[in-house]
Amino acid sequence: MHYVRAVNALIFRIAPLLLTGLLALAGCVPALGQTTPETARVARVIDADTYEVISDARRLRVRLTGADAPEVGQPFGAQATDSVRALLPVGQRVTLVRAGTDLFGRTLGRVWLLDGRRLDSMLVGRGWAWSYAGTAYGAGPWQAQQVAALGARRGLWRCADRWPPVPPHVWRTLSARNRLRYRGGCAW
Repeated sequence: MHYVRAVNALIFRIAPLLLTGLLALAGCVPALGQTTPETARVARVIDADTYEVISDARRLRVRLTGADAPEVGQPFGAQATDSVRALLPVGQRVTLVRAGTDLFGRTLGRVWLLDGRRLDSMLVGRGWAWSYAGTAYGAGPWQAQQVAALGARRGLWRCADRWPPVPPHVWRTLSARNRLRYRGGCAW
């Protein structure tokens, strides 16, 4: 049983990369690592790491590449989303660098505020997201910010000693009963 789960997890990690690569070769999506910045306007904040923006008269759903924030329904998800809504009001201009698409058709990308601050770095530094590098949590470019946020007990790390935060990929696999275990104990 564990073997089947491991194989399924591997497939779900590799399949989006292979699909994105094939689509990029076919010219359907920008190639991974594209570095052409573009200006976009925020249309909506869906959750702390997913947004809708308007660029070149097209509405894009953008998923940050360097951070993974709690889902809206999980502990600290609403607070993380509200934090981003304060930074990205509707109509706010941002700089976007696309990095392909994911399995769900979202544009993967990096987002900067017009003052030059990178959004995923801010989220991790404020304790509202995990530093994320592909499939590795706590790794990647914002690892130092995550360690500092944990040490200062900011955001979702507020009660980490009693109620460790659960990364979104784990949260989605929990049963309703197990999710209830992580709901209590740490009031904001």
